[in-house]
Amino acid sequence: MKLGRFAKALGASVNIKRRAKGLLPRPVRAGVVGYPNVGKSSLINRLLKRRMCPAAPRPGVTRELKWVQFGKDLELLDSPGIIPMRISDQSAAVKLAVCDDIGERSYNFVDVAAILVQLLTQLPAAGEKALHNRYKIDADGNCGKIFVHKLALHLFNGDDHQAAFRILSDFRKGKFGWVSLERPPKQHCC
Repeated sequence: MKLGRFAKALGASVNIKRRAKGLLPRPVRAGVVGYPNVGKSSLINRLLKRRMCPAAPRPGVTRELKWVQFGKDLELLDSPGIIPMRISDQSAAVKLAVCDDIGERSYNFVDVAAILVQLLTQLPAAGEKALHNRYKIDADGNCGKIFVHKLALHLFNGDDHQAAFRILSDFRKGKFGWVSLERPPKQHCC
């Protein structure tokens, strides 16, 4: 792997410079940081060609910092996902929750599912038709919470949390079709 060779060469070159200055060589330390569930642990495992850091397709698997030796000249730090203290744009936070990029304990399922329903009804590609085809319930332009509650009564004996979980899970699996919740930014011509 080219990245692995590059990282090892970089660590070795730093130690060559240390020796030239009369210092003892030691492993160079590098941290792997980023948002939750972007593949930090998977990248380290891939570089090491063995599973040293637990990884799964959900946020919150890595819970503490862990140093991993990579060759004799490099140590990598596996870290949990980092979320900015406050996401100023709450619509961005909701979209991260919808896509399962924020840990489940940090948001209310029912509220996020209700917002997702409202977003889907505004999209011509998905819309009320996709919701009706999937659950046999009409959105009728109602608010998302009413739809979640209707689904809860229809399938889950009134359990709004289970209904919300089903809506979010179905969206993440592409059951409404693969739709984007955002439009690309408009490009300005010269």
